[in-house]
Amino acid sequence: MSGISDGPSANPLPSQFVPRSGGTTMPQSKTESVEKENKVLNGIDVNALNGTIEAVKATPAIARATFVVESELEQGFNVRARTLQPTLGGRPIAGRGKSFRSEGGHPPELLGHDEGPAAVETLLAALGACVSSGFTTYGAALDIPIERVRMDLTGYIDLQGMFGLPAPGIVRPGYERIHAKIHVKSRAPRAQLEKLKEMAEGFSPVKDSLRAVPYTSELVVET
Repeated sequence: MSGISDGPSANPLPSQFVPRSGGTTMPQSKTESVEKENKVLNGIDVNALNGTIEAVKATPAIARATFVVESELEQGFNVRARTLQPTLGGRPIAGRGKSFRSEGGHPPELLGHDEGPAAVETLLAALGACVSSGFTTYGAALDIPIERVRMDLTGYIDLQGMFGLPAPGIVRPGYERIHAKIHVKSRAPRAQLEKLKEMAEGFSPVKDSLRAVPYTSELVVET
């Protein structure tokens, strides 16, 4: 496995990360033949997942990532955002070949024109996406099949805070708490799904970024 050089032209990714068609990079195990069909569970390439984990264990620096978003205010509360080039291990992620765009706003009752979801709604969507994907990822790692995950997230907020009322510092402007009802359809025993829930929430980058907000959740198993 190659290391990381200080040279400007050095490739910081280990040799197991080899290009596939379409310009993406996926890890390959030294002991597995490239002709071997990869096992896919929950939509996750299990061999690639395990290869990624082993590569990061050997060279932790390749896991250092940056994600960049450009946010531009149009008028009022209408904001348009687009993703820019993310990096992994100090290099651009080759598989991200385009920019994704989104638009947000406020409903008329909150002084906007309803151009899109409010920023606090987008925040809940990001949290739901991050935790949900944890079920499929860690389920694949532990050989637990997941058929479907749906999260209903509710954020509780007192909008006095964004106006500095009744006085600045009295009411926090952000969410007071967030509650999630997680619907999971799977043939796995509930005990395994509770473990997956613990991992999906405990290892979620978005949830960790929101650690200042009290968070509760409940698991609903669908069969």
